[in-house]
Amino acid sequence: MKVIVQHNFRDKENDLVLRTAGEELEVSRKRAEYLVNLQLVKTVEDQKGGDPKSPIEAQG
Repeated sequence: MKVIVQHNFRDKENDLVLRTAGEELEVSRKRAEYLVNLQLVKTVEDQKGGDPKSPIEAQG
């Protein structure tokens, strides 16, 4: 699951690597929930699809 760091923190599970605000991480769902509860990260919603225009508008 992708998350974006909101506040700088030392990542205890990865040798105390400094995670800085704005950094994007790939973590397990359980770890993401833990970090969100601590208000250190926000989850990134999976974006599906591409062009937001309808097929009719995209044609012409």
